Amino acid sequence: MRKFVICLLLIGIFAPFSVVMAEDVDWSTIGNPDNAWDGQKQITNKEFEQIMTELEKRKNKGKKKANKVHKGQELNKANETELLSNINSAIPLLNLPVSAIIGDKILIPGHYEVIGEKKGNKIYLKFYQGHYMVAKLEAYETEDDFNSKDIYFLQYETVPNNQLKIMFGSMEFNAFAFVPYLTE
Repeated sequence: MRKFVICLLLIGIFAPFSVVMAEDVDWSTIGNPDNAWDGQKQITNKEFEQIMTELEKRKNKGKKKANKVHKGQELNKANETELLSNINSAIPLLNLPVSAIIGDKILIPGHYEVIGEKKGNKIYLKFYQGHYMVAKLEAYETEDDFNSKDIYFLQYETVPNNQLKIMFGSMEFNAFAFVPYLTE
């Protein structure tokens, strides 16, 4: 009985010190998807390009330069395969300046990774943001390299009737497509 009374006495003495009072919190603003991006800075295209060029410099800093065929040097089977294996096969990035209409979807201005795919006799350009495909566009295959110095390229130009001509090139094929865009 003594132990029980001593325990109750100790609990009675130390219990008021262990009580924690919570502040009033407005739970309506926490976990709300509308407020998920509050406090984050919006990045402009110029800042994005600066960061990407800096990252490329860091990435290529420790790498050896690819073997290029110089004037007067012949291209034989031995160095041809070495040259082709050193080609950068990175996925091209499209900086879309306007809202484009692809099918029933509207692509807002931004950066998109574009992957070309050939299925049968048809060519498709798939537009990705992050890991998600946001649009798929049928394109036309061509032998034209659109005066590009690179094997892997992605570029656009404006054409009449509020359209963009998107030009894609890879080792497998070159293609182009016309995409209408919104004028604001």
